[in-house]
Amino acid sequence: MDLSVIIVSYKGLERLEGCLESLENFSSKSFSLEVIVVNNNPGDTALNGIETRFQEFRFIHNSVNGGYSNGCNLGCSKASGDYFLILNPDTITREEEICKLLEAARSNPSYYIISCRQVRKNGKESKAYGTFPWKKSRVKKEYVADVTFPDWVSGSVMLMHKDIFFRQNGFDEDFWMYYEDVDLCRRIRNSGGEIAFYNTMTIEHNQGASSRSDLKTTSISKCEVQISRHLYIHKHERGIRRIFLQAFIVTDNILTGIITGLIGLILFFIPKLFVRFLLFIRLLGYYSGSLVRGSWLSPRSVNFRKQISM
Repeated sequence: MDLSVIIVSYKGLERLEGCLESLENFSSKSFSLEVIVVNNNPGDTALNGIETRFQEFRFIHNSVNGGYSNGCNLGCSKASGDYFLILNPDTITREEEICKLLEAARSNPSYYIISCRQVRKNGKESKAYGTFPWKKSRVKKEYVADVTFPDWVSGSVMLMHKDIFFRQNGFDEDFWMYYEDVDLCRRIRNSGGEIAFYNTMTIEHNQGASSRSDLKTTSISKCEVQISRHLYIHKHERGIRRIFLQAFIVTDNILTGIITGLIGLILFFIPKLFVRFLLFIRLLGYYSGSLVRGSWLSPRSVNFRKQISM
């Protein structure tokens, strides 16, 4: 098997269906392909219709919503392809572009992770790469800007050889959602590999379907962004710098949260503002719990559950 496509799904079934339809149209003349969908929404029977329709694809039902890292690792553990393509369920792919990505990976073994441009249906490009947080830029260009080498690329489109993935033990499941891609890229860079971003290849990505489906999900999603920032700092920074960054983020979140949360509570009838109040309450709960436990882990992560069960 040449390529295993790993898709982690949580709600957003309409966009998942569009993603699978685009993959279903592959002729597979240039490479052999398997598609693995990990359902991270336990007990969701709405996925049954899609599973019945796409019987040529493999569906794995996670026993818990272990987050993006856990879902990707589960899918990759069941994959048989030489290369893994981590793909968001709200993407639309074309065989020609995937073939180019695969050929680029085969031709450049020093490129440990490869990604490409991501644009919305309306043509607007989303930022799918960047520099490591709190670090100076090291992006360099090559081949007349056809390829750039950023610090990290988004986990929404990420191609790598299976040996590279397993050598790094996959995604760190301390991260429930967000920053798991940045963390993996940093470990890849520390091991001497390159992160390559192709400006000449494009995948459609209409992001945000599963993380913004309702107020509760949106507030959880925004809270997890901050939690993952703390986890990333704890893992990759040291000494006084780590203490300073952690304290700065906590202080900023609390002071900002008091203001925006109060506005959101007063204007509760405006969803975009009320979610700020919900976010503030969640952050307060997380910080108080972290202080008691002495850990930055998200209570939603599978590693947190393992920790408290010991």
